[in-house]
Amino acid sequence: MKVHEGDVLVCGTKDCKVELTVTKECVSETCSEACEIDATCCKKPMELKEKSS
Repeated sequence: MKVHEGDVLVCGTKDCKVELTVTKECVSETCSEACEIDATCCKKPMELKEKSS
């Protein structure tokens, strides 16, 4: 998935409370505008946390 600075990834299972926060956005000539990240937790893909507004 594409991530941006400030995004939060959460575990895909309901009983796991792990959160990963993106602290720096990818800036690279060999990378697209936003880095693609594949993260798993408890053997399930992590999901982008809904931003509360």
